[in-house]
Amino acid sequence: MKLYWAKDVREADRIAIQEMGIPSLTLMENAARSITKALLEEVPERLRGRVLVLCGKGNNGGDGMAVARMLKERGHSPEVVLLADPARLSGDASVQYERLGPAGVPWETLDGAQAVPALSQRLRSADLVLDALLGTGLGGPAAGLSAEVIRAVNESGAFVASVDIPSGLSGDACAPPGEAIRAQLTLTLALAKPPLFAPESAPLCGKVRLLDIGIPPQAISRLRPAGEALDTAWARTFFQPRRPQTHKGDAGRLLLVAGSLGKSGAAVLGARGALRSGAGLVTVASPASAQPLVAAGLPEAMTLPLPETKAGTLSMDALTPILAFCDRVDAVGMGPGLGDLPETQALARELYERIPLPCAVDADGLNAFQGEPERLAHHAGARVLTPHPGEMGRLVGHAADQVIAQRYGLAPARAEAWQVALLLKGYRTLVAAPGEPWRLNLSGGPHMAAPGFGDVLTGIVTALLARGLSPLDAASLGAWWHGAAADLASERLGGYGLLASECADALPAVEGSLRTP
Repeated sequence: MKLYWAKDVREADRIAIQEMGIPSLTLMENAARSITKALLEEVPERLRGRVLVLCGKGNNGGDGMAVARMLKERGHSPEVVLLADPARLSGDASVQYERLGPAGVPWETLDGAQAVPALSQRLRSADLVLDALLGTGLGGPAAGLSAEVIRAVNESGAFVASVDIPSGLSGDACAPPGEAIRAQLTLTLALAKPPLFAPESAPLCGKVRLLDIGIPPQAISRLRPAGEALDTAWARTFFQPRRPQTHKGDAGRLLLVAGSLGKSGAAVLGARGALRSGAGLVTVASPASAQPLVAAGLPEAMTLPLPETKAGTLSMDALTPILAFCDRVDAVGMGPGLGDLPETQALARELYERIPLPCAVDADGLNAFQGEPERLAHHAGARVLTPHPGEMGRLVGHAADQVIAQRYGLAPARAEAWQVALLLKGYRTLVAAPGEPWRLNLSGGPHMAAPGFGDVLTGIVTALLARGLSPLDAASLGAWWHGAAADLASERLGGYGLLASECADALPAVEGSLRTP
């Protein structure tokens, strides 16, 4: 699902109205019909009770008044509350106001802040509140009477459906600029907006439905999306049945450079994620002392025992055999459980720069570049980096919370500077690549806050690279598949305590449910 800032939606409106000759009032009527239909589908019981429609002075308010009229025509009893003098209503909103009386829709103007307590009582008794106050064009925190009404709506506990976006959110920013309405349902118009799905604002939006209002595809095609939401419909396109004659060499061959004394489990989990993602051949390159543990932990994976340091981590002597083994595989994964010994970190940096294949890098493979992040721009093959905010913060010199707050600018900028696909993990994982809109993953949740999940993700992404996906698609599909498998496994268990291995084992079930025949 493509995501567009409010300024882009306004441009689509302009193209449709000014260049394609579609009257703006027609678009508003289309929007109201779509909203009315969605309400009848989503909350039919609530529409039979008391419906309060809160309208501002702009087009969002015009949409609300048109919906009230259409609900009245269908036998419901909406009441409109205007937060503006009717004489100050703009354009099409004024037209919709003039149609309220002939349609028999009762309305009133909220007479300043002193009228808010009385409105609060009505809100508490409403079965449905339709929020059509502010729309997407808010440039800062809601103020004045609008802010008072937003607060009253939230305090009332009423069920709220918002038109386009919950009032108080901005259509041009992911974080709320101030207090915003907490909606249970958001009916967004024409194009999906980033704040409806971004973790900063999504909890305020409830269930989101995207409604068509008749803007031609030719107008939308001229826009550049800000990003894309990775949902089930998006992921489904990647899962195709294999040819009957497929053999394991066709399914992708990969090398996973991982593990050390005391961290062999990270290598096992990475390999398990790769195999459960359908990789045909998986070889784990680990210190010789860890090789028996890896082999016992996952007999389906092959192993490559390598020279090690006295601490049981890979030594620099492992460089030549790893590079030689690259001739036998399609992709490489590196990082889980490698350890932080200086010699092993030096090895990781050399491998990063010299491996000629697509390579997914995580954990200690990234930590090796702390203090030298500029070296991440030098690599012989395509790279996918999969840091969590702490690892990313160590690379760029920020605290983890700064990384989270700045991620929509930080991730694309670093992806461009390093010429990599960057998968910044966390709730609603963000994926960025040079010259491309960022992607926001909608799967996964707090049940993934446990050890080993990043190792499984490294295996998944490496398997997808070995299958031939681009770095951006491998990172994006890997993030979605990883989260969807965790969601499925958690649902089966019915609570927290999910193991990373259980997430890996649910990967085939997710694929099977989505595979296109």
